[in-house]
Amino acid sequence: MKLTDQGAAILAITAQDPEDLADYLRRDPLPFPLLSDGSRAVMQAYDVFNALSLDAFRVAHPSAFIIDPDGVIRYSYVASNQPDWPRTDLLAAELARAKRERGEA
Repeated sequence: MKLTDQGAAILAITAQDPEDLADYLRRDPLPFPLLSDGSRAVMQAYDVFNALSLDAFRVAHPSAFIIDPDGVIRYSYVASNQPDWPRTDLLAAELARAKRERGEA
């Protein structure tokens, strides 16, 4: 089951500056919004900023958050390294759980 089939809105945040991001999206459009966090403020606010490691420099750890309509974080996944990505099936299960806890279908 797709996350959007469960009513989820998907968006992504990248450290690319807005101009580079716009160029990228013109070449490779995505089926969801991709937002620029060139200042890294959002990454730092969500505590996923990776200042320096063996596999990354000034980017976010791959991460995913399920945020309910009230703005409450119901689930978070923050990888320990760049190759580690949140699995879609795990996110779908956590989204279903969060919806059940809120009394949604």
